[in-house]
Amino acid sequence: MRARFKAAAATALVATAVAASAAPAEASPTFKLRVEVPGATLDPGTYYAVPRTVLARRGRLSNDSSGICLPSTGRHEIDGPTALGLVAAAAQANRALDPMLVAEDSFGRRVCRIAGAIERDTPSFSGWLFRNNHVAPPLSSELVPIGSEGEVLWVFADFGTTFANSGDELVLTAPVRAQPGAIQVTVQAITFDGLIAPAPDGTVVTGGSAVATTTNGVATVPVAEGEAELRAVGPGASPTEIPSAPQSVCVAVDLAQCPEARGRRIIGTNGKDGLKGTPGPDVIRSRGGRDKVRVSGGGADVVNCGKARDVVVADRSDKVKRCNRVLGPAGKGDKDKGGKRRKRGGGGRR
Repeated sequence: MRARFKAAAATALVATAVAASAAPAEASPTFKLRVEVPGATLDPGTYYAVPRTVLARRGRLSNDSSGICLPSTGRHEIDGPTALGLVAAAAQANRALDPMLVAEDSFGRRVCRIAGAIERDTPSFSGWLFRNNHVAPPLSSELVPIGSEGEVLWVFADFGTTFANSGDELVLTAPVRAQPGAIQVTVQAITFDGLIAPAPDGTVVTGGSAVATTTNGVATVPVAEGEAELRAVGPGASPTEIPSAPQSVCVAVDLAQCPEARGRRIIGTNGKDGLKGTPGPDVIRSRGGRDKVRVSGGGADVVNCGKARDVVVADRSDKVKRCNRVLGPAGKGDKDKGGKRRKRGGGGRR
């Protein structure tokens, strides 16, 4: 049974490749992680910095017929950044992914539990699958490196009863901003062998002011002023397709009130990181270590620094919390831990 699951993990999920943009030399590379379980999203797509090695809690499979993943003793040391190292690092920073357990057998190491989604043989044959840049490699996740700005999807699939998340992956494309009314979005379905086709007719797009469905891979979605978060889910009462990643659309009569690009949620490590914002409105949490964060020149960003002495370069439109030094238009002087500004000693900006 487990051998069959490994074979399914290697071949069941394939999708389009997304071009990866190289991180600046002074910035730590970050990697996008999305985690899906049947009926819920544990991580909608956060960008994490990953240390060289990550410790992950050990799991083991029970010896009875259930073949369920159980906690074990000790920890695995995992190389990062890999597909396995990324989710292990994320579980240390995101409580929604805890506990995360890694089992090891003749097939190598693999995720056997994230939060309440637990691998088992019976009564429902289910477990965790992954994709790197929308491709399902025929390798263990600890052997799959992720390049700069890479993207990894972990999905919990049920192959025994509901077949949830065992079908095609849905990919939704929507504009970044729009005026109130109706917008067109496209939805593609990616088969296990990488074939791309329009999503099945009747695929549902949620998040607008009313539910819409697709015809030939296109849906007309009504949107009202504000923020619409659109997602595509498979047709039918019990869809097997993997839901699309959420796509936010800023809706305003005056499009100048909306950002021209989507922002990111970026989380650092507990080591020394160099984090850089994007042209969109980002939310950055640097965590521990003496970090350098640069968000000047982008959208209206939010930066939450960690416990160590951090330096942030920010604009006046950015919000900065718990950061020691704030440079650029947002910081005429340094700030202490409480956010109070203090004068900078001679020498000007460094």
